[in-house]
Amino acid sequence: MFVIEAILGFIVQFISNPTILIALIVLIGLLIQKKKWNDLLRGTVKTIVGFTLISSGASIVIGSVTPMSDMMQGIFGFSGTLPVNESCFAVASAQFGTALSGIMAIALVVNLVLARFSKFKFIYLTGHEIMWISTVCAISLGALGFPTWQVLICGGLITGTYMAVFPALIYKSVCKVTGTKDLAVGHSGIVYYWIGGLIAKVTGNKEKDAEKINMSKSLNVLRDLTISLSLAMTLVYILISIICMIQQPELASATFGGTNFIIFSITYGVQFAVSIYVIQSGVRMIVAELIPAFKGVAEKFIKNAVPALDIPILYPYQPNSVLIGFLCAAIGGVLAFFLQLALAGTALELPLILPSLFTAFFYGATVGCVANKEGGLRGVVISSLITGFTIALFPALLIKFGGVNVEGTTFGGADATVVGMFNTQVGGVTGSVGFLIASILVFLAPIIYSVLTKNKAGFTEKEA
Repeated sequence: MFVIEAILGFIVQFISNPTILIALIVLIGLLIQKKKWNDLLRGTVKTIVGFTLISSGASIVIGSVTPMSDMMQGIFGFSGTLPVNESCFAVASAQFGTALSGIMAIALVVNLVLARFSKFKFIYLTGHEIMWISTVCAISLGALGFPTWQVLICGGLITGTYMAVFPALIYKSVCKVTGTKDLAVGHSGIVYYWIGGLIAKVTGNKEKDAEKINMSKSLNVLRDLTISLSLAMTLVYILISIICMIQQPELASATFGGTNFIIFSITYGVQFAVSIYVIQSGVRMIVAELIPAFKGVAEKFIKNAVPALDIPILYPYQPNSVLIGFLCAAIGGVLAFFLQLALAGTALELPLILPSLFTAFFYGATVGCVANKEGGLRGVVISSLITGFTIALFPALLIKFGGVNVEGTTFGGADATVVGMFNTQVGGVTGSVGFLIASILVFLAPIIYSVLTKNKAGFTEKEA
C-alpha cells in the first residue's frame, strides 16, 4: 500500500507540475528529431524558464489584487463563498488526495487514447487545471457513496474525455486569435469562453476590432498594455481605497499599513501591470520552444495532435481586449453580487458568491480575446459584462447541484460545474452500476462520433 501511495504521489506531483511535464515533452520531441545536445539543453531550459515566468506572473497577479479584494469584501460586509480554485483544492486534497491522484493518472491515459483514435486530437497540458477537474470528480462521486475503485475509473474516464473534447469548443476562435492551428486552450473556464464567443457573434460587429480603437495621437501611449494597465488599475485602487476609508476606516488603515493611499494605489496598480508583462514574456518563450518540439512528438505518435495550454498564451495577441474584458467582467461580477442579494429569500436564491478580481481577470480577459475575434469591441464589452454574471452563476450551481463547497471555497471554472453537476445528477439517478455504464459511454462517444463523421475533416487537420 505504501508503494502504491508513493507511486500515485509521484504521478500527481509530476502531472500537476506543468513546468516539468511540458519541459519533458519538449525534451522528448527534440530527442525524436535527433537534435544536438546544445539544442536539447536550450529547448528544455528555456521551456522551464518560460513556465517559471508564467507562474511567477500569476503569483504577482494574485498579490497585486489581494488588497483590493480584501477591501471590497470589507465594504460589502457580507460572507459568502469564494470561487478560488487553489484554495478549494488545497483543502480538498487532504481528504481526497489519493482519489484525485488516481483520477489524474487515468485521465492522462484516456486523453492520449482519445487523441490517437478519435478526431479530438487535443493533448491537455495544463496540469493544474487537470487537478481541479479531478478534484471535482473525487468530491462529487465520493459524495454519492461509490466505492473507491469506481470513483477512480469513472472519474478518470470523465476527466480524460473532458480533456480531449472541451478544447474543441473554442478551438476555431483560438485559431483566429493566434493565427495558427498549432495551439489550443486547456482551461477549466472553456464554457465561459464558448458562451462569450457565441454572445459576441450575436451582439457584436467584428469589423470594429477592439485592437484598432481609434485614439488621438496624444492617447496613443495608452495602446501600450503596460501603461494602460498601470493607469487603469491605479485608478480602480484609488476609488476602492476612498470608499473603504469612508466605510471601513480600520480595514483601510490595516490594508495601507501606514502608506498614503495614493502611493499604495500606484504601487499595486503598477505591480499588476508588471505581472502581465512577466506572463507575456513567459508565453513568448515557451511557445517558441514548445511548438517545434511538440511537432516531433505529435508526428511520431499522434497525427495532427495539438497541445492545449493555459489561457495566458492568448494575452499577447489581444492586449486591448484583455484590459477591456477584465474591467467589464469585474463590473459584471459586482452587479451579479447585488443581484444575488436581491434574490435572497426568493425561489431563485442561490448560494452567495463573493466577487473576486482573480476570476474577473483571468476569465474576463480570456473572454475578451475570444469575443473580439467573433464580435469586435461591442462583442467584447457585452460578452465580458455577461461573463461577470456567469462567473457568479456557475460556482453557485456547483455548490447547489454539484455538492462542492469546501470550507467556504469552491471551484470558479464553468467546466468544473458542468462536470460536477453531470456526476451528481446522473449518478444520483442511475446509481453505481448505471453511472459506470454512463462513464464508459461518455468515453466512447468521441470515438463513435469520429467513426460516423469519418468523411469529414478533423478539428485540427491542416489544409494540404
